[in-house]
Amino acid sequence: MRPTANLHLIPRYLAAVLLPMMLSVSGCQLRPQPAAIPTSPAPSPALPTDTRPPQTPGVIMVAPDEAPASLAQQVEAALQSLASSAEMEFVRQAALPDDELNAIALLVALPPDPGLQAWAQAHPEVTTAGIGIPGLQTAQNLSVVAPDGLRYDQLGFALGYLAALLTPEYRIGALARDASPQSLSLARGFVAGGTYYCGLCRPLHPPYLSYPALLDSAPIDPAAAGISALLLAPAPAAAAEAGISAEAGFVLMGMGEPSAQLEPLWLASADFDVAGTLALLWEATQTGAGSVSLPLGIRLHSVDTLRVSPGRLALTERLIAELVAGRVDTGIDPATGQPR
Repeated sequence: MRPTANLHLIPRYLAAVLLPMMLSVSGCQLRPQPAAIPTSPAPSPALPTDTRPPQTPGVIMVAPDEAPASLAQQVEAALQSLASSAEMEFVRQAALPDDELNAIALLVALPPDPGLQAWAQAHPEVTTAGIGIPGLQTAQNLSVVAPDGLRYDQLGFALGYLAALLTPEYRIGALARDASPQSLSLARGFVAGGTYYCGLCRPLHPPYLSYPALLDSAPIDPAAAGISALLLAPAPAAAAEAGISAEAGFVLMGMGEPSAQLEPLWLASADFDVAGTLALLWEATQTGAGSVSLPLGIRLHSVDTLRVSPGRLALTERLIAELVAGRVDTGIDPATGQPR
């Protein structure tokens, strides 16, 4: 058996050296390590933030000072309604915006042409549309409403058709109260629409005049001329302004809402269906359908339902659909108001 080592066998001077060393090693192994002191990371530099409020998409209407007042009012009302329903802002201005463009959902320009074709080409990110601007061509971001211009001749045509449909012996006439292309187109279109319905339009009893009659001077006496329905282009506020008597025994027609003085004599009005057409344009442009080319619709309003039966009104509405679709030609140049 191997003998066991004992401390008393170790020389005294070695024990005195080894014992403190053994105790020191044992103490190092049993002493707990100090806990690490957590340190906070250095703060990162603050990033710049945009304090501006988010931009609200807007609808812009560009109406030059020379734009037709009635059209501008109708377009403004329709666009305001569309913008409000979409929680967008609406702005009307006389010229195309400069390069400081905010979020524009739709820009609509009226005649005369403010240079929309070139502007749309220079700003492909903006959805644009032109109403009644002849020669305007559709592009990727440019829609066109009434590409042939504003067809006042079609408004007159529809009223002339309705007047001939209602009036015995087709004794109808139109008075152009000024020489503007708009008034001439409306009056000549009225005569063409009446002729479209009645053909030769020969009366059976005197006075034997040529009906429908185009009257270009005032004052006039429609009763003496045998006229039972008269279109006024443009419509006055009172019959006396057109040089006619309110007791002459005839009915009146034209554009716009009749005044309170003319309302008892009023048979019907015709205007462009701006709201309905712009609703179609809005749906097409805001749903990603791309650019479109649309005719400008026509609507009858302020109709005397005591004189105009539902059946005759339906016949006139059917004609209007053919006019707007381009399947019926008025024979009038809308740019000049003269026959083609």
